[in-house]
Amino acid sequence: MQATHGLMPPTGKGLPNPLCGAHGTFMFIVIAAVAMAIVDALFLQTWWVLPLAILTPFFFVLVYLTGILALPQFGLWSTSSRLQIPLMQHPDYMFSRIVMPWVNFGQGLNMCSNSWCQELRQSLGKTYVMAGMVGFADYEAVALTLKSSQVRTSYLGAQPLTNLPQVDREIFLLGLANTETGCLHNKFVACFYHYMFNVGFAERVKSEKAKRFWDQLVEDYKNMPHGEGEQFYNEDDKGLRGFLIRYFFYVMLETDTEDPEIMKDLVTMMRGDQPIAWCYLWPMAVANLYGSVIRAVDDRIFNSAVMTKFVEGQEKFGKMTRLELTRLTTCIMRLAAITGTMQLAKTVTGGLTMPPFADMEKIDVAAEWDKLDLNDTHMLENFCLEVARLFPPVSSVHHIATEPFSVVLQGQTVDFPAGTKILVPTNLAMTEKETWGVNVFKFDPTRPDLREKNMVFANVGKDGSRICPGKNLALDTCVEILRVLGKVRRQ
Repeated sequence: MQATHGLMPPTGKGLPNPLCGAHGTFMFIVIAAVAMAIVDALFLQTWWVLPLAILTPFFFVLVYLTGILALPQFGLWSTSSRLQIPLMQHPDYMFSRIVMPWVNFGQGLNMCSNSWCQELRQSLGKTYVMAGMVGFADYEAVALTLKSSQVRTSYLGAQPLTNLPQVDREIFLLGLANTETGCLHNKFVACFYHYMFNVGFAERVKSEKAKRFWDQLVEDYKNMPHGEGEQFYNEDDKGLRGFLIRYFFYVMLETDTEDPEIMKDLVTMMRGDQPIAWCYLWPMAVANLYGSVIRAVDDRIFNSAVMTKFVEGQEKFGKMTRLELTRLTTCIMRLAAITGTMQLAKTVTGGLTMPPFADMEKIDVAAEWDKLDLNDTHMLENFCLEVARLFPPVSSVHHIATEPFSVVLQGQTVDFPAGTKILVPTNLAMTEKETWGVNVFKFDPTRPDLREKNMVFANVGKDGSRICPGKNLALDTCVEILRVLGKVRRQ
């Protein structure tokens, strides 16, 4: 089973001796620095030895870390990869504990760039080490992983998270394992889905209030500049983002988003991209500077009409409490619902340029949109899926190896311990030439098997063990945006 995921059994040789590499060098520098400080204190009593002793280990860490982070910018991808391997093989050593969190953070941000990921695969192949993770970009390996149960940790793709929602137990869906039947992950997902998409959801989607939100979106599109980077896409409480905040919080939670005070609290957390970092991204969120902002949104969700109907203590929902679902929903709305749908909606309407790789940036999405039959829902969905195939809102997911394994990296077989983080790059799997053909980077919403092979929502077509629970809402909303704004463009 491991081999089909791209992982092979360990070689049996054991992990390399850590003292023969970077760990040993760091320990030698620390011991030498301590010895220098002692000798200076007892005998030399100079002013410069102690600062030198303190700074030397710090300088070694800084140089090593800078090398890992900077080398890919100069095309030295394999060197950056090789520097990370010994740290990943011995994660409990002090040197790893100091360096790796910053590697996870720095290169985790790089992994958000689809063009950066494409260049990574072009340089290192489908199997690589980067951002402190072992990545497998083979389509079949990615597909099998998405269909299988997984052990997780607190990461969003390749990015480490902190300050995540909890009450008296862990409730963050992306960090929970789904390896057992009846596990809490599956029960919590069922609870979220039940209250967000069943309790009056269909009626609210068709309501007069929802229609007012759609009408305002049309008026904003007519009256605001709507080229890339212009007002329609940049405003926080109007235009596209303002619509998504009002519409999603209403249809999912029946929050009165026509109330200016409620919108003020919601927009403060849901605006732009920076609040994500200050709310949940390590290390910025460690200080919890946005704690009051998060609590304000918690309060709005807790007191929403849907949440007042919450029934406590249901075994089928893992006995999830109203407070737990509230805090989980706040996080999901910020990390996924608003952020992911906003990127997809911007891209399908020409508000974002495609990634600058293999001439994708030359694709005129708006011109392609203008050719669509706006009454053909199937083709509108395909249009969204093809845009997202080339520029997915979420570039990857992850899981944790539960056993030691080995993998071939640039022609050499390398062992890794249990607990190693495995990157599952759906963006690279959706642009694999062997699967999608030589025209893989061309825009073609009529391409064969687009729906069956698509992985935009952590799915493989209709299959997947952890499919995004908001998949239908996000896709349906983007389709309707194409339809209503497309009519404006043709008037």
